[in-house]
Amino acid sequence: MKGNVQLGPRGSLLFRVVAFFSRLQLGYLLRSVSNPRFLVVIFVFVAGTIALGIITMAAYLTDLPLLFPPLGPSAFILFHTPMSMGASPRNVMLSHTMAVAAGLVSLGFVEMFWPGADLSDPSVMNWCRVMAIALSMGLIAVLMVTVRCVHPPGAASALIAAMGYLSNPVQVLGLLAAVILLILEAFLFNRIIGGLPYPVWRADPRISRSYGVLAGIPEPSANFWQQMATKIFQQR
Repeated sequence: MKGNVQLGPRGSLLFRVVAFFSRLQLGYLLRSVSNPRFLVVIFVFVAGTIALGIITMAAYLTDLPLLFPPLGPSAFILFHTPMSMGASPRNVMLSHTMAVAAGLVSLGFVEMFWPGADLSDPSVMNWCRVMAIALSMGLIAVLMVTVRCVHPPGAASALIAAMGYLSNPVQVLGLLAAVILLILEAFLFNRIIGGLPYPVWRADPRISRSYGVLAGIPEPSANFWQQMATKIFQQR
């Protein structure tokens, strides 16, 4: 009688349900299909659409300033190359936070020496604004490289702050809240739904190297210089 009954946890309904859905995850499908690029395209489309849709809906329902241009490129990196160093929650959160601080500090520094520049109005473009923008770009570049949290879209947040679009604490907190929400969505889609070992905070370079295009590493069909860059990256 025991031979006709499957014993143990593998025979339970819960195990079979979990096993079925795990085979639908991106991490599993990438190893079993002949055209992984198509799957990545579908995943980026679905995850990006839903993620930005949720943030947009939240901004509409709460009337809070949650929508900022840097969210678009950040979402693309988080869902197209989720296993790259730049897509880790640490890099995304720190880069945007430091960028906003760099922009506001640059704006305040210039206004301290030229109080009549009227830089609180985003429509005003003068030499003082040029100095504030240039200083903010230099500051965020130094900070991201020094702290090792490079996430290119973060520089756009510094630009927004230096241009005077973050004129009150609510707008600053709204931008940072939107970044946190985007990171949570990335964790949901990449780790839970996608089945990828998306990091909780800091990315592990050893894990990232094994995920190829999902980590921003060029495909084997890349040209000579791209292949050389990949070899140098993998030898670090």
